[in-house]
Amino acid sequence: MRKRLVELASLMVLVFLVSTSELMAGHPCCHVLICCRVTNRGMTFLVNGKWLDAHDYGDVNQVADILQKIKDAGIQTVIVDMTNDSQWTNLWNEFEPMLNNIQQVCREKQMQFFIFIGAAGEFSFWNEKAGQILKLWANDPTYRRYGFGDDRPMLLVFAPADMYWKSYNAAPDSAKTNLSKFHIGTTQVNDPILPEASDGWGYRNYSQSVDGKVRFACPNGGVPPKDWHRISPEEWKRRIEWAKQADHYSIYGSYDDVCDGIHWGIADTKNTKVTCNKYPDDQPYVYYDVLREILTGTRSRNSKN
Repeated sequence: MRKRLVELASLMVLVFLVSTSELMAGHPCCHVLICCRVTNRGMTFLVNGKWLDAHDYGDVNQVADILQKIKDAGIQTVIVDMTNDSQWTNLWNEFEPMLNNIQQVCREKQMQFFIFIGAAGEFSFWNEKAGQILKLWANDPTYRRYGFGDDRPMLLVFAPADMYWKSYNAAPDSAKTNLSKFHIGTTQVNDPILPEASDGWGYRNYSQSVDGKVRFACPNGGVPPKDWHRISPEEWKRRIEWAKQADHYSIYGSYDDVCDGIHWGIADTKNTKVTCNKYPDDQPYVYYDVLREILTGTRSRNSKN
């Protein structure tokens, strides 16, 4: 009997430690880029068993394959880049179906998404778009809410915190009626990245919020264009381990954002002429498998290691 009680006590301690560890790990996210896919610059991406230079989020079967690879890597939430004004205006008929496809696949795969919108300074325009997001997606369970004591749906904006919040606070209430209903995170694009300038969501290299609740990491270094470069798999591993310790959110670059070189997806880089896009030894799975192993303990069947 005493032995059984000891075993139960040990099991309870183990469950507590595992639960605590899970609570301390940041919720994993990554970006997906649904525009600008023609700028792959000689690179190709593996989608449904084929190497494509222009993968298409308008094709729900391609969306399903891409999000499955992301989920297999241990990420349940994707951040959809809708930062260009034209995506909401003259190209809306093209991009709304892509968002609907992502929502559909997230529902099927028990994943979530939220949206990355444009820069500060045009609050009336982006407030209107926030209203569209509320109406079309944000009230669905597939749309991520911040949690951690804040149940508002999430938005990411393409502006540093010091710029954004100054403009936000100066804007009239009528220009932010919809924006105020979201938990808004901000980004910082170029180095040096100061914690208070990014809210931790970052966009290149790595950064964190002042309080360490949000951390961002991706496999590039330097400031474009002169000293932009791919980091080593070893450095990528260190960044992932660091980002994973965020209290709330851990953002791991993008699965496919070639434009800004922050991607870690499965890519064949041997034909690209852009040095900062080259994977080490042109290994298509090198960054993907480092991330996947750290987050899930598994690697893809195509891993060389």
